[in-house]
Amino acid sequence: MMQVRLAVAIPALLFALTGCSGIGASSAPGNLLHVQLRDKPAPGAREQKYPVTVRVAPYADGRGGAGAGYLGVLEARVLGLSGKEILLDREVSALVTEVMQKQLGDAGLQVQADAAANAQFQLAGSIKSLSVDIKERDYLNIVIESNLTEISSGRVIWSGVVAEKKERYAGSSGNSKKDIADFLQHGLQVVAGKTSESLLSVLMTARPDLFGLDAGVKPVQGVTINSTALPSGAVTVAPQVAAAAKGTLVLNSIPARAKVYVDDVYFGLAPLRLNLAPGIYAVRLELEGYRPSTEKVSVRSEDHTELELKLHR
Repeated sequence: MMQVRLAVAIPALLFALTGCSGIGASSAPGNLLHVQLRDKPAPGAREQKYPVTVRVAPYADGRGGAGAGYLGVLEARVLGLSGKEILLDREVSALVTEVMQKQLGDAGLQVQADAAANAQFQLAGSIKSLSVDIKERDYLNIVIESNLTEISSGRVIWSGVVAEKKERYAGSSGNSKKDIADFLQHGLQVVAGKTSESLLSVLMTARPDLFGLDAGVKPVQGVTINSTALPSGAVTVAPQVAAAAKGTLVLNSIPARAKVYVDDVYFGLAPLRLNLAPGIYAVRLELEGYRPSTEKVSVRSEDHTELELKLHR
């Protein structure tokens, strides 16, 4: 009887040690890491699409000697992973391309297949660095260069580099396979978010006719812009035309870096300073994991208005 109990208990123990990490974002065969993106739009995604079509070309893997699915070294215990290397269950470039496609869609652009002939713009790029190293701490290093080209003219509308470096302590309980997948996914979403935010601001200024706007270019922290289609000196936080007739609206959120929507138009991440025409505006702040917060605010000519909204889980 004791032998029978051992025969049942040992497979169950092995499953607990290796199989439980295959739930959710880390579900992948064997020792491979899997990142599963949301099928639905992310919280705060723009529901009404702009009349702008973009195709995303497959990103090139420019990391040098790294294999197509290589992520980094494994020197600490991770539940569900073994060996000395961390490998993705597909090519890293394919994951980056998918993340960029989803982010542009969430930002309100109409994303088409990479071979679509009727797209107005094309986003392409190269992965300069992308690694996840699990040692005494967890290290994430992502550097991605992207460029947005107008297909009809071939001119570069926007070109820039976004870098994201993070490190963390896994804690006393250590990491699971899902933890590492989530760590990578969050880093990629940050890079894609900054990329789309920066290029969309430039695109709105270079082609305001497509958006029905006269928006200024807003600098995005963490983005190094290589070039734009704008003339020298045109990159400003807000248009200076008739600035005296406008009012200033300063928006803050608790926690910080909530997405700011004014009359359902996305303007950036809080804290944010806007020059707006006098009037009453509906301000909505959204942050993943929190309930949206909405408030109406009056902006007066040549006046300064501050609004701070606290978001609740």
